[in-house]
Amino acid sequence: MNIEKLARHLKEFTLAEIEMIAECDCKTAVEHLLNEDKIVFEQGLYKYQEEKLKQEFIICTNQTTNYQVITIDYVKNNCKLNTYRRYRRMLKYYISPFFKNKNLNDITCNDIHEFYYFCKSRNLPPKVLKNTLALLNQMIKYFQNLGIIDRTCNFQVRRLSDKTNFTVDRIIMEA
Repeated sequence: MNIEKLARHLKEFTLAEIEMIAECDCKTAVEHLLNEDKIVFEQGLYKYQEEKLKQEFIICTNQTTNYQVITIDYVKNNCKLNTYRRYRRMLKYYISPFFKNKNLNDITCNDIHEFYYFCKSRNLPPKVLKNTLALLNQMIKYFQNLGIIDRTCNFQVRRLSDKTNFTVDRIIMEA
């Protein structure tokens, strides 16, 4: 039996409990998980530690000469772990590669259209494409609200009425 998978499912357990469920001697497997920092022992219980995810991306602005390291870790407090992972993937594989040589403050509505076609060329499913554009919109609005970037690029992504039909005209640019 995979003790790590069982520990992940249980979250908190005693050695006796996990041995009873696994129906085997788990002491060495539990020690191995302790050594790998996958579980910790606190107040008489073993506790499974969620995978520590921290992916950082550099987004620079015109106001600073130093690079400002921006993370999407604030999402962890408000979303499920899978949502955080999905956002991280979108940022890593779609948003960052396209905007890697561009300052966040220099993104224009025309860049958003180009980004749409960039994602479309990667054959993203309509829902992933819409969610990627929505994440980019959230990031831009977040940094605009913090005052880090100007309010020059404003756009909205319409909700899908037909989930199989998402086109560039569903992006509303605000003047």
